Amino acid sequence: MKKFPKAGLLIVTLVIPALIFALLKLFGTNHYDLPYFVASKDGNGSIIVQNGDTVFHQVSADCGVFGGVNLDGRLTVVHRMPSKCGEPCDIAIDEMGRIATLKSMIPELQVLSIAVDTVRHGEWQSVKTDSVTIANCFSRELTDAVKGSDALNGRAGQIVLIDRKKYVRGFYKAGDGEETDRLMAELKILDYEKKNEK
Repeated sequence: MKKFPKAGLLIVTLVIPALIFALLKLFGTNHYDLPYFVASKDGNGSIIVQNGDTVFHQVSADCGVFGGVNLDGRLTVVHRMPSKCGEPCDIAIDEMGRIATLKSMIPELQVLSIAVDTVRHGEWQSVKTDSVTIANCFSRELTDAVKGSDALNGRAGQIVLIDRKKYVRGFYKAGDGEETDRLMAELKILDYEKKNEK
């Protein structure tokens, strides 16, 4: 008779949590939403709001830097490199190589490096342009909302994540392994969202 309470206790402590986990795995959906950055502004510099929601700016291909790049339907990682920064930039380029390895898992991923100097690169595009074009276009298009951010002021440059609809979804410090890990995780989240759209 004493074995039945022990068996019942064993069932409660082992089997029921396993069943709950299995049910959640089968019927539950894990949601993790990435924020949007760079709100659209009117002529007075005020943020545009429609129906109580902020309207976010879409990156345009009108800028010379993005002229030859198709942003539609692509996950785009843009790395802006400062001129001649030496070892920090070499580390950042190696980190960009890590990001580019995700192309086998996420075919529509494109990695773009924008620099004044010639850039050593692997499986990604490199755009060489003058510093005025970079400053005018890149800053206007991508960094207005986060001027002064620590993530953008590193010596190795900055990285920006643009989603399939041309919205900015993240800013990262180039050359920082933890920031690269976060970017790679967020790319996988955006890919997961696309694959599970209904």
